[in-house]
This record gives sequence, C-alpha cells and structure tokens, in this order.
Amino acid sequence: MKKFACLLSVVMMSALVGCGDSLPPLTPVTGTITMDGEALDGASITLMPAENTAGRTASGVSDASGNFTLSTTFNQELGTAPGMIGGIYKVMVTKTELVVEDTDLNMEDMSTMDGANTMYDKQFGDMTEDGENDGGYGDPESLIPAQFGVADGNNPLKNVTIGGTEEAAGPAQSVTITLDSNALTGTVQ
Repeated sequence: MKKFACLLSVVMMSALVGCGDSLPPLTPVTGTITMDGEALDGASITLMPAENTAGRTASGVSDASGNFTLSTTFNQELGTAPGMIGGIYKVMVTKTELVVEDTDLNMEDMSTMDGANTMYDKQFGDMTEDGENDGGYGDPESLIPAQFGVADGNNPLKNVTIGGTEEAAGPAQSVTITLDSNALTGTVQ
C-alpha cells in the first residue's frame, strides 16, 4: 500500500509540474549600437512587434562598448528570458538622464512636524488635479535625438526581421544599429 501511495504521489506531482505556462521558442539576439561613430553606452534598445507580427516586445541596455542582449518579458510566472519570438519589429532607441530636483531637506528637517509638513508640500504641493506629480524628479532629459525613440513614422530607424516563428526559434542573430545625430538618420542590420 505504501508503494502505491508513493507512486500515486509521484504521478500527481509530475502532472502538476507539467501544468502552467511555458516559454515559447526564443531566438537569441545580441547587438551593437553606435552614434556618430562612437559606442553608445547606457542606451535602451526596444524592439516592438510591427503590424501583423504576433511577437512580444523585447529590450536591452547597451554597455560601454555599445553591446547589448535583448530579453523578452512575459507574465509574472515566467518572468524575463533572453531572446525574442521571431517576426518583424520596430526598432526604438532612447537614452535619458533623470533630473533630480534638490529638495534642500535632510533627516534633521524631518524630526519636527514643520519639517515633515515642508517635505510633504515639496513632494505633493505641485500635484495637479489629475494626480500627476513627479515626486521631486524632473522630466527625464533625452541624451540622444528623441526621433530614435518613437514608434511612429517619425522614427528614421527601419524595421528588423528576427528569424524564427512562434513554434521554432531561429539561429542566434546579431543586430547592428548605427545612429547619426546630425543627419537624424540611422540604420539597422
């Protein structure tokens, strides 16, 4: 009887492990990005499915040499995985610097009710009727021309095709992105 109970437990656990979502086949995608002939460090590269592509958005951040690896984010259970589903994708590139506004307050200021009220006013005093507030942070400043980061016809970057399908991953692929900030042009290969 013990053997039967153990066997039944193993079968049920195997069935449970097999349930749930699984990752689709993903094509490994790496690349290099330059702007004006120099490696572009800290750029966010996003590939968004073009019309009639059933893929998912993938993204990555370039290092000091301009190298990046693209990953796809799925649901909370599956998380993020390196690679992408094959298809045609729009290419967007952004690089921003967060502007932090100086609140001129420190922890000593928080030790009194007046200090706490002052900090509250600085944090929430500029809140608009729709609840928008930057919480002491200004709008991010774009460090490259904004046209490279839009998903519409104003983006000079062309679409890129990633090999593979929803049923089968393609071979590892390398993408080269070259931006020209003066002419506002770019190429994707």
